[in-house]
Amino acid sequence: MIPHYFDWAATSPMSDRSLDIYVETAKTYRGNPSSLHKDGKDAARFLQQERQKTARLLGASPRQIVYTGGATESNAIVCNSLLWRRSPGRIIISAIEHDSILQYRHLFESKGFDVVFVPAPGGYVTPGDIAEKLTENTNMVCVMLVNNVLGTVQDIKGIAHAIRTFQATTGRPIHFHCDAVQGIGKMTVDVSQLDIDSASFSAHKFQGPRGTGILYQRGETLQPLSRGGGQELGLRAGTEPIAAIAAMNAALEDTLSNLEDRIAHANHLRRVFEQELAPFDTIALVSPSSDGSGGIVPNICTIAAEGIPSEVFTRILFDIGFCVSSGSACSNNTPKKGETLLAACQVSPAKASSAIRVSFGHDTTEDEIKLLAQTIGKESQSMGRLTRRR
Repeated sequence: MIPHYFDWAATSPMSDRSLDIYVETAKTYRGNPSSLHKDGKDAARFLQQERQKTARLLGASPRQIVYTGGATESNAIVCNSLLWRRSPGRIIISAIEHDSILQYRHLFESKGFDVVFVPAPGGYVTPGDIAEKLTENTNMVCVMLVNNVLGTVQDIKGIAHAIRTFQATTGRPIHFHCDAVQGIGKMTVDVSQLDIDSASFSAHKFQGPRGTGILYQRGETLQPLSRGGGQELGLRAGTEPIAAIAAMNAALEDTLSNLEDRIAHANHLRRVFEQELAPFDTIALVSPSSDGSGGIVPNICTIAAEGIPSEVFTRILFDIGFCVSSGSACSNNTPKKGETLLAACQVSPAKASSAIRVSFGHDTTEDEIKLLAQTIGKESQSMGRLTRRR
């Protein structure tokens, strides 16, 4: 059986046009963009055109776009830049960040930084939460745009305003980094409007190729993660994978060209999903409801069937024909990691241990979402009866 795919937040299927562009570009441009012969110059010229395209699509300038291996590497470049500071200060990190940022805590602390985590009740970090933690020696603040487990949208503009207001009183710059991976294709993302200093993106989250991403940097203040041939403004050494970059831009163009329709479709599917689950008292929403007051992207919804471990339920659903996740795919190899994130959102341990994440894309149908909801409801009732007999 070909499973119904509901794990778009982990990775999305590469689009046909993205695949076609990848093959076409790989065949057309064989030269290294750093080479001085004609093939190299042709590749360099094409790469610059793609950089201009990326910048236009994200609301940036070409000099602000750095191509990387993905958001994890982009986050690493930003975090490692702090290690060059002679006088370590405070780093403020939201407790719902991706592991590629959270795991820097130990390295930061070993180098003398004061690392402060900000909790996120209900999945939200507020500007006031951040403002309370700001000090004169604060070097950086990290808050993601969209949480990858709950789908909650953070008030990035409000947080930026709080940071800049405080910054004006001290005269010392504070780097504001935003992991924006889950935003593309689910909401409007224009980096020029967010007042952030850097942001990270991954192509495979919006139907581009894996292993390719973007680092946006507003000013040229970052230090390279690795050194070599000086590619990508000196921030990311190594020969640029121009076929993958072109494929990523094709996917980005397609995603943004009909974004309003995609968002409307996702909102409809989310409402249908919640309505279909409502009759089942064995299922509880962990993500905020689509009718709630907080901002969410509709494509990501975490639910819980209390009493049924999430790993067990996801396996049952897969055996029936549905691909869902027990949390972030990047933390699946780390026991209890998803539960730790949900604890930071003040989700009860019972719900956290039973949480499964459902995420879908633009080609998910209403019939599919209804079938998933009905299957989840009925299986949770059956499993609930079994656990009560014990």
